[in-house]
Parts: sequence; C-alpha cells; structure tokens
Amino acid sequence: MTAEAVVGLRWNVPVVLVSAGILGAAIRPSLGAAPSEGGPPPRSGGAAAAAAWTLALVTVAAVFWIAAVGAASSPDLVFFWGAKAQRFALARTVDLELLRHPFHMFIHPYYPPLVTNVYALASMVAGRFVWMAAVLTFPLLLGALAFGLPGILRQRLGATAAAACSALAVAAIGYAGTETDVGGNGEMPLILFESLSVALLVSPDAGRPAFRVLAGILMAGAASSKVEGLPFVLAVSALVVARERAGARVSAAARLVAPTALALGAWFLFGATRRVFFGYSGQGRLLDLHPGYFGIVVVAIARALWNAGHGLPWIVPLAVLAAARAAGRRSPDSLLPLGTAAALVGFFLFTYMDRPDDPALWISWSAARIFMPVAMLIVIAAACSSSSGPAAPGPSRRSAEPSPR
Repeated sequence: MTAEAVVGLRWNVPVVLVSAGILGAAIRPSLGAAPSEGGPPPRSGGAAAAAAWTLALVTVAAVFWIAAVGAASSPDLVFFWGAKAQRFALARTVDLELLRHPFHMFIHPYYPPLVTNVYALASMVAGRFVWMAAVLTFPLLLGALAFGLPGILRQRLGATAAAACSALAVAAIGYAGTETDVGGNGEMPLILFESLSVALLVSPDAGRPAFRVLAGILMAGAASSKVEGLPFVLAVSALVVARERAGARVSAAARLVAPTALALGAWFLFGATRRVFFGYSGQGRLLDLHPGYFGIVVVAIARALWNAGHGLPWIVPLAVLAAARAAGRRSPDSLLPLGTAAALVGFFLFTYMDRPDDPALWISWSAARIFMPVAMLIVIAAACSSSSGPAAPGPSRRSAEPSPR
C-alpha cells in the first residue's frame, strides 16, 4: 500500500491482496525448509504446562471482555489511528491534505504507516471504519502472542517452561495494556512483532539464515508500526551482529535490517517526494537535551509504571529473572533481550529530555504504554536463563550453516 502511494496509484482491495500474496510467495523460498529436529519432540509438559496455558487463555479472555465493554479503548484510536485510517480509506491512498494541514500536526504525519494502512484497508472492505473491530485487535493479537510464543520457545526450554514463560509475558502485557488503554492503538502490533522476532533470535536455530530473514521481516513490522520500533531494530541487529565473526557480519546485518530499510525507506520516500515530512520529527530539536529534567523524568516514569497495576507487569518479570540468575542460570543469550531493553530505556529517557517543556504530564500518559515491550524483553531474558531445556548455541556457531532443503 505504501509503494502504491509512492507511485501515485489509488488503493484497490483485490490488487492489494493479490500483491501481498505475490510478495509472500516471493519471500517464502528464502526461508528454506523447516529445520530438522535434533532429537525427540518436546514432551507435552503435563499439569504444569496445562496450568500455564490456562493462565494465558484466561488472560486473553479477560482482555477480550475488557476491550469489548470499552474499558481498554485507546483515546489515540479516536484522535490519531482511527482518524487517519478513515481519511486514507476515503482517499484510497495516503491523504496528503490531511497530513499537510497545520492544525493536524498532532496526528504526527511522519508516523510509520502499517497500522493506519491496515485499518484503512479493513475500512475499504467493510465500507466504514469499524471501531469495535479496531479495539478488539488488542485481545486478538494478544491471543496470537499466546499461541505463537510457546512454539518458538519450546525447542529451547521444553514444553512446560515455554508455556510458563509465555503465560507470564501474556499476563504482563495483558495487564499493562488494560491499565493503559491500548485497545486499537499501535502498541499490540508492535509488541507482537518484537516478541516473536527476539524469541526467534534466542532459539537454538537463531544462526540459520532463514531464521534471521524471518526475524528481519518481523522487525520490519515493528518498525512500521510505531516510531520506537526503529531503535528496537537497530539495537537487536547491533547486538546480534556484534557476536558474529568478522566475515559473517555483513550478511547477518543485511538479513536483519534489509526488510526494515525497504519498509521505512518507501515511507520516507513518500514523505520526501510529497514534501510532507523528512524522516522522523521529535518533540524538540535533536540533541537539544535538557539534563536538568533527568530527576523529573525518572520520578515521573516510576510513578507512571506504579499507576499501571502497581508496577506488577514489570516487577513480576524482574523477580522471575532475578530468581533464575540467582540460581546460577545465566545464559549469554539473555544479553540480547536485556541489551535491547536497556537500549529502549535509554531511547525513552533521551526522548523525554529532548524537549524544552517539563515532560511530567507527557510521561504520565505515555510511559507505561511505551515501557510494555521492556516487560516482554525481561520475560524472554528470564526464559534464556532457564535450564529446563537445551541451551541455544550462540549465533556465531550456527551462522554458517545453510538452510535445510
């Protein structure tokens, strides 16, 4: 849809769907065949795994109910995502009049297009913008995470630990999301893409080229969902590439970063050729930091996280991680999720201090939402520290292995 907007074509539902199918078919051969199993399949896990699955499904059901009655609806859906999607659907392309109007700067014309485009496509199919369907993307994608994450983690952890870690991630994200009203905004797509990509990159087959291509596509989804997806991609890619031997770094970086470069490159090309935006805009001048706000920022973030369920979506994963590491279960693979979490925290601190005004009010309604991926990354780091299953070899030991045919 973005590429069609770049070349000036109006969106047509059948053309978009057929083009998406062709693109998927073209990408599929690069993933190769499924990796062969090195041993017997993981056991089902018994009662403990069943209890973890029950927790995850109860969480998804509760989030569905909360979203359906409107208790998790995002104000940003009304003023930002939904407003843009409706106009895009009516124009059947990216609405330049909407983005150029000076009174519409609050809708962030530069913001990445994936969520808005998907909502616009759905509106074109339905003939109107279906607000409830947009709100219910929160439990829908949380359910996708609940079913997708254990399948990736089980080869590393075994069925029981994979189900437990996944249930913890789903519970943390579901609780934080309901407390911060994310129904219908870009948070859940971002977290889904980020969670699955990091899980792939700490799996036993993380060094396979096919796994990195798939992780790169997922990370492109994250970068195309929200602005903070780009620093996530850069942090993850840098940490993975840093562990590679010198001769393999270029190919590893290309597989991880190329999908994001293509996706965001098309969007930035559209903005530049239409003279609407040039890259991302911030809340102030870049690098015009105000270190005097550091104390205010830290206190305001702590207060915002505490107000989102007494901080439990972050405290419980931290406690699990601390318990695993205290037991001596330390894996070098945990550096990927922990390093990425640290990079995101640094980016958020930088963003909050890179504006001339007191950021306390801004932090009060945004910090808990944007810190949700940090909770997820802590859970995956705890999973890496588990000794319940086979340890994942470092990427450098598997990167040269070809995809199975």
